[in-house]
Amino acid sequence: MSGVRDVFDELNTEIPFSEFEELVENKVDEMSGLVDEHAAAILVSQDFDQGKVESIESLTTAMDSAEFTAKVTSVGQLRTFEREEEDGDSSQGQVCNVEVGDETGHVTLALWDGMAKAAAQNLEAGEVLEVKGYPKDGYRGLEVSVKDIERVSDDGIDIRTFDTYQIDDLHTDLSGIDVTGLLLDTTPLKTFDRDDGSTGQVANLILGDETGRIQVALWDDKAEVVDDFEVSEAVKVSNVNVRERDEKLELHAGSWSTVEEVDEIIEYRPNTTDIKNIDDGVVTIAGTVSDAYDKDSFTRDDGSEGSVRNIVVEDGTGSLRVALWGDKADRDVEHGDELLLADLSIQEGFEGGTEGSANWNSSITIIRKAADIPKRETEAPTEENSQATGLNEYDNNESVANDADEDTDEDGETIEVTGTILGTGDTATLEANDEQHTVVTDEDLRLGQQVTVRGEVKDGELHAEEIF
Repeated sequence: MSGVRDVFDELNTEIPFSEFEELVENKVDEMSGLVDEHAAAILVSQDFDQGKVESIESLTTAMDSAEFTAKVTSVGQLRTFEREEEDGDSSQGQVCNVEVGDETGHVTLALWDGMAKAAAQNLEAGEVLEVKGYPKDGYRGLEVSVKDIERVSDDGIDIRTFDTYQIDDLHTDLSGIDVTGLLLDTTPLKTFDRDDGSTGQVANLILGDETGRIQVALWDDKAEVVDDFEVSEAVKVSNVNVRERDEKLELHAGSWSTVEEVDEIIEYRPNTTDIKNIDDGVVTIAGTVSDAYDKDSFTRDDGSEGSVRNIVVEDGTGSLRVALWGDKADRDVEHGDELLLADLSIQEGFEGGTEGSANWNSSITIIRKAADIPKRETEAPTEENSQATGLNEYDNNESVANDADEDTDEDGETIEVTGTILGTGDTATLEANDEQHTVVTDEDLRLGQQVTVRGEVKDGELHAEEIF
């Protein structure tokens, strides 16, 4: 690498040699071995001299300026702020953050004043830009303060852009995006004191879709909407930002965001584990509550108050004692309820054995209340009857979907209904036009499946003659 070192020594840059070496190695790989390390070093140095970089991963804060091509993935909201002038006066400024990416990564562009207003009004995801700007350390890492942008024809940057993101598509460089999901759980509104003495508020939604689940933090005034929604509703959060906490992604919504119920069927496909197969770590299970104990309160070593409630969940393969901590101890969970418990921490119990712990990072979704389950299904599940309860419908990534109210049809009537399968077992539950039908069929239907059923109503059940 002596030749590479010689090129680096002649380069007027503040980046460390190790970083320059990495750029050289990337250049060699990019050229498929057509150049050696010395030639690659010269090409990299030319990029620095001209301010041009061939990929987002080549950007560094040591660059005085940079020029690169990238595709817009999302456009944030235009924000207005007070700017302090040198003479002590203040003026209003505007900023708009635009997320861009290429095959090597993503970066945030900060556009200011007139350019910010034009971007917020006219720029769209999927457009390709030639960007000139100044790389710097931003709130979430590297960002580029834009000097100039120009639209260019699509030059084959192969990354996906979205109007509404699915959970599996999220990454830490996104802001101002929209996500729609099934509401799996909520946490109560809490107040806290900031370092500057002001008071803040926060509440959380847990959303799921067919690709995963994520927590949405609602801040300050936005936290007050948490009680406007019920579990199993489809909820859309708009103009939210992606953050990372404890190595997991979260969505953050503030005054600039909107949260609303939407008329969509959302499938959530949890990857559940049979209780008999549970090992150490974090798991998701589905089952019936066979025991529910009273809540206990306690005082921590620091003097703060805490609470915990224990329940026992069975799924036909075994049973698990689960401790519900904090706010989750107040959840309306009763004997006979069918639950989906996501991201439980598995640990050794207080009296030995294995125990699950539902903490702030877990979610509890009540699939069906005991009072809504037909009597023939209210027995605690066993290996023989667990299929009838519909609990092991989650074993193979089956889905939870939006609930609806039950209704009946007249005996002897031949009907045709189109809707979504919400429950399977000895019979299937079909939701159509806000009504639920019990379907008798030998066909293998899956949760969340869209079907049309034609048949005769007998004893309040729809006996399927055709399913398509």
